[in-house]
Amino acid sequence: MRKRCFLIALLMIMAACICGCGANVNDLVHQGDDAYAQGNYVTALNAYTSVVREGKATDEIYNNRGMCYMMTEEYDAAISDFMQAIEMNGASAIYYNNCGLAYYKQETYSEAMDMFAKAIELDDTTAAYYVNHGDCAYELSMSDLCIEDYLKALAMDSTLTHGYNNLASAYFNKADYPNAITYYQKAIELEPDKNVLYWNLGEAYRMSGNFEGALDAFNSYEEKSPYVNIDFLLKRASVKVELGLLEEAREDYSDALLQMPTDADLYLGRANVSYALEAWNDAISDYGKYLYYQEDGVIYGNRGYCYYMLGQWEAALTDFDKCITLAPDYAWAYYARGQVKTELQDFEGAKADFDKATALLDGEEPTWIGEAAGQTSAEDADGSVEDTSEEDAE
Repeated sequence: MRKRCFLIALLMIMAACICGCGANVNDLVHQGDDAYAQGNYVTALNAYTSVVREGKATDEIYNNRGMCYMMTEEYDAAISDFMQAIEMNGASAIYYNNCGLAYYKQETYSEAMDMFAKAIELDDTTAAYYVNHGDCAYELSMSDLCIEDYLKALAMDSTLTHGYNNLASAYFNKADYPNAITYYQKAIELEPDKNVLYWNLGEAYRMSGNFEGALDAFNSYEEKSPYVNIDFLLKRASVKVELGLLEEAREDYSDALLQMPTDADLYLGRANVSYALEAWNDAISDYGKYLYYQEDGVIYGNRGYCYYMLGQWEAALTDFDKCITLAPDYAWAYYARGQVKTELQDFEGAKADFDKATALLDGEEPTWIGEAAGQTSAEDADGSVEDTSEEDAE
């Protein structure tokens, strides 16, 4: 499952003046600070680098330049500067936190976690440090630890929307859907217009089997989103199938196909819904489009069943023949073909197929090959929540 949101505490120490430095160096520091505040990170970096070259750099200057490197995605250089700041002043939790952020950006989560742990050791009153430490635990699949971290952070600051989302996602990973739902709802209370929170809430409801709640949440996500992707449409379609809203589910598949008209699985999903609606011609059409991209014995059997229901015996027989060629041990196909041959008055052939089906079934009751075809096929069965991170949120 994909990750939850990150609360990134990008803390910059503004060095307004440096004792013992010349006016020129002070001017460079001010230039760097002003440029950083305006988002001109390259200009700020150059100003701080000039201070370093003058031999006047303090731990604050190395931290500030490290932040510039962070913002320009030069993470090795950022780490080097943060480590220099730590060497000069190892009592600053901020420096450890910032170094941890650079490691995190590199996806070196163990090193990042160590840095955040040191920041917490130096300052256990800052919620952001616990959130950052929890993010690393999440990435390292240490669910219990990240839950502990997020709970500590929220005890310090109950207004952290991202903290609630992170905590909910950690519970989601543990398949503790009731707690996931509770904390997604708390995040929504704080930030009701954040669309992705409704996606995550819908997923938690869906995985818990509360399909009504899932549909309400997914519909809220759509209302607040300028664009919905295929993954969302498939998940909502699966919920609608569970609720028996088959026409609406088919509409979601059709919308998904508008975005990706060559996706075979989308045709298969829509065909299965059409099958459940007994819209045999529509199912035949979409099964055919799926088979154009990917041959599958079972799908030939499903389409053959649709032809059977329309009384098109020869077409059904052709599909069941193809099904058995591709899946020779598929007992249901022999039974279904036997039914078709009976309609065609090929009683000897029908008996042979029934005998083969009986041998393969080994005492089980035969059913029609297409009976399970109404299930959606292109959904993420394990569930996933979306990343709600805000890039470098201060």
